[in-house]
Amino acid sequence: MDALTIRMALSDWRFADVRIVDKIDSTNRALLAWAALGHDDQGEPVGDGTVLIARSQSAGRGRLGRRWFAPPNSALLMSVLVIPERLPIERWPLLSFAMGLAVIDAANNVTSSQVTMKWPNDVVIYDSTAPTGYRKLAGILAESSGASGAGRVVVGVGVNLSRPQQLDPDLGAEAIPTWLSDHTHLLEPSTFTVSVLTRFAVHTETLATSGADFLDSYRCVSATIGHRVRADLGEHSVIGDAVDVDPLGRLIVRDDDANLHILSAGDVVHLRPELPDGAPLP
Repeated sequence: MDALTIRMALSDWRFADVRIVDKIDSTNRALLAWAALGHDDQGEPVGDGTVLIARSQSAGRGRLGRRWFAPPNSALLMSVLVIPERLPIERWPLLSFAMGLAVIDAANNVTSSQVTMKWPNDVVIYDSTAPTGYRKLAGILAESSGASGAGRVVVGVGVNLSRPQQLDPDLGAEAIPTWLSDHTHLLEPSTFTVSVLTRFAVHTETLATSGADFLDSYRCVSATIGHRVRADLGEHSVIGDAVDVDPLGRLIVRDDDANLHILSAGDVVHLRPELPDGAPLP
């Protein structure tokens, strides 16, 4: 990937200030630190729309502090700085949805596979061979600092692009993800990156101007709404049907006693239907 080529393609877009490094511990950590200082390690100004891409990370992180493992040049490892002047602070978490929608749009340009979003922050591709019925293509982590009107949000995304020769040894068979190269022969990383950033600009603008339209777009690609789930909330779990998200993006689950639970966090597992004899449906 070449930063100049990507910047030229994005010259008329909000997220055009792209910097690429060979290796870093975490793009989110670095970009948050740069945003606090107002400049990067070379003294170049950093502001709304700055994008940091790494060819490899030594300490990539997912949600809940989980490690994100990606061999060099196998994934798009990217963080984007957003200064959300028109977005109330309680809606900042929806920027993760905006990035998920952008990744789905970009993936749909190169594959006919069914690409959806598992609440709250995973992009997945349907796979009937997976125990869950899908495999993970991308993970998103949004982190913020400051308060409404003076705050900053860094939205990080890791998208599996090209299947590496060596997989993460800590992955069990049920947790093996998928790579975009498994689903297309037309993958060009720079073009894909430009597509993600242009679509992210579109979706963040819709989020700022019409939250209802934005959430309708999310509902159309949700892999979770309409499915039976188990939400692990630490000390207890909730099992029921995921029926919707609220205006803040929180998941609404209706349990078997018709009680509604509004979840702002927690691990959500999709429960596959079972046949009467207990065998899972294909």
